[in-house]
Amino acid sequence: MAIPLIIVESPAKARTLKRFLGDRYDVRASMGHVRDLPEKELSVDVDRGFLPHYEVVESRRKTIGELRQASGRQKEVILASDPDREGEAIAWHLTEVLRLKDPKRIEFHEITPEAVRRALESPRGLDMQLVNAQQARRILDRLVGYRLSPFLWSKVQKGIGAGRVQSVALRLVVDREEEIRAFIAVESWTLDALLSKPGDDLQFKARLTRRLSEGEKSKVEIGERAGVDAVLSELEGSQYRVLGIEAKRRTKSAPPPYITSTLQQDASSRLRFPPKKTMRLAQNLYEGVELGAGGSTGLITYMRTDSTRVAEDADSRVRGWIRSQLGADYLGRPRTEKSRANAQDAHEAIRPTDPTRRPEDVREFLTSDQHRVYELIWRRFVASRMSDAVYSGNQADIAAGDLVFRASGVVLTFDGFYRVWERDDRDESQLPELEAGQLLELHGLEPEQHFTQPPPRYSEATLIKELEERGIGRPSTYATIVTVIQDHGYVEQRERRLHPTQLGEAVNRIMVDHFKEIVDDKYTADMEERLDQIEQGGEWQPVVGSFYGPLERMLSAAEEAIPAETGQECPECHQGQLILKASRFGPFKGCSRYPKCRYREAVLPSGAAAQPQVLEDKCPDCGRPLQVRKGRYGEFVGCSGYPECKYIRREEKAEPKPTGQTCPQCGKHELVERQGRYGTFLGCSGYPECNYRVNPKQAGKPRAEAKQLDEACPVCGKPMVLRRGRYGSFKSCSDYPRCKGPKGAGTKAGAARV
Repeated sequence: MAIPLIIVESPAKARTLKRFLGDRYDVRASMGHVRDLPEKELSVDVDRGFLPHYEVVESRRKTIGELRQASGRQKEVILASDPDREGEAIAWHLTEVLRLKDPKRIEFHEITPEAVRRALESPRGLDMQLVNAQQARRILDRLVGYRLSPFLWSKVQKGIGAGRVQSVALRLVVDREEEIRAFIAVESWTLDALLSKPGDDLQFKARLTRRLSEGEKSKVEIGERAGVDAVLSELEGSQYRVLGIEAKRRTKSAPPPYITSTLQQDASSRLRFPPKKTMRLAQNLYEGVELGAGGSTGLITYMRTDSTRVAEDADSRVRGWIRSQLGADYLGRPRTEKSRANAQDAHEAIRPTDPTRRPEDVREFLTSDQHRVYELIWRRFVASRMSDAVYSGNQADIAAGDLVFRASGVVLTFDGFYRVWERDDRDESQLPELEAGQLLELHGLEPEQHFTQPPPRYSEATLIKELEERGIGRPSTYATIVTVIQDHGYVEQRERRLHPTQLGEAVNRIMVDHFKEIVDDKYTADMEERLDQIEQGGEWQPVVGSFYGPLERMLSAAEEAIPAETGQECPECHQGQLILKASRFGPFKGCSRYPKCRYREAVLPSGAAAQPQVLEDKCPDCGRPLQVRKGRYGEFVGCSGYPECKYIRREEKAEPKPTGQTCPQCGKHELVERQGRYGTFLGCSGYPECNYRVNPKQAGKPRAEAKQLDEACPVCGKPMVLRRGRYGSFKSCSDYPRCKGPKGAGTKAGAARV
């Protein structure tokens, strides 16, 4: 009797299953999707109910042939792709391509012997509702990409694209940038008193909060320095007296187990991993890793989930481990995780398949990055079942005249879940034992100026959090969203923060002005919910149709509303109109009489610097107007036809100014003041014979004396000396610069690094 065939996506997953199942099953991999919409055409028949036209992925033809041969001879076929929409779609495409009559579908959320056994005992048929939900998303994204991209090519720049969800993410980044540009800082001041008990070495700070005469809810706000001076004058000669003490006990609960978004956020902030890398490493851990004699083993549950739910057996196992290894005091109360309103709750939280398998137990079998991700998941899951951390503290109100200062102290008294989870609040301060009515000794008053700060730019982690909170995207798409907007050149990372590029702002401006619904977060979130409802049995064609109709109307309106002409007269020929154009350098405005008139100017984002100043002077190379531009070294004059014409007018350098000082290096020539790319400097007028130069602030200061050494220069025979340079001590010939020897490895000629 032929053994059943199990088809999974990846070879790693196949290896792990083979270890459990042995020779009872033939396990093979499809290598991912076997069919998709062709890239070179729309492949969606809009007039026939948005019927998709799929084609076999060219790189999968050999794999499909092998699977057809393996699935022949009336063999039982079991489809075991991932337990989500994409996995269900892969199973359906395999059914169609391999012409399977009655395949069985199994799903498991962790690749362990018990989970696979349970899945094989309860197979089901294909869930076409899941398949249709995936098809609807794929078709919608294809319609947006293939209808909007050519429009953007004609209006902004060739080769760029737009996405249904990515456009919303881009708008969030651009909106945040505009908030930062429009932000106006507001000044404020705080005043701290440095106090202690009389004769006590322990000093503590108390901050001015309110006025005694105005009640406990009053608040002292100081907006400028004059207000600080007035308060300081009021406090002169005041006694500092304890009004009252309040003891406080505070607890902090452990965070819930990871879902996809929180794993990506923590891996970004704690490990500095991009979301795409995090998901790749998590996929490796889910599908299975070779654990020596233990063979290929799945280490975590399925990593695409928005539920914090945990299976009962996993919960009992981790609680047993905590009790036996850490003690009953560290065991937390049973907790029921509350899922978000729009959570799917189809899968468990991301957790270790075996909670007793500690990170150090598998370190030797994992790469460094795999181990760091596994450790993060393991610690988060174990911590979620542990007891609260406990803090104790006290708070004291201290009166000085009519002004009241407040001091607080807090100490961690029981670490609880922090036993395995890294603390993020290590600031602790302790107050001495104080009594009401007690007088305190003042050691100083410390006023400090503050300015309100603009909202921070998004990082990859905070952008994913924002998308999740707004209901935009799903666990399987977060990593793709933040990757695509960077790959398209709309957003760039600087110091791990997301900055919109000029191209990104130009695209966003058109999308906001003419495709408002597509970039509206509430509309997109509502569409996500409607797409989710397809899984519950809803028809997918009406959902796609309700989106496509408005998209077409917006496109038609945008074509008319964004005319080629901008309504601006060409400043060069005064005959043509400026029109929006595109190039590989970004969007620009050019004359409608091109090529007779070649005038052009860049399209800058809103809030950016003003357009370059156009001069009356003409470019000597092409005759177009010259412009004043800003570069990395300041302003310069260049041709308005750049990049076609690269003319730059070189400004004449100022003549060196004599200083009347003799060069301390050669002793023959006079020092002169020159202008360089980094500002003013003093240099020898005998350059290049003598290359002495110094910052004017250092002129006249004695240079460190060179120490003569008991060794001769191997080039000229004169004594070697030990000098001090910007990179430390080095040896050189005492006759430098006339003698350039020796040349040390990795050092300048004439010097050998010590």
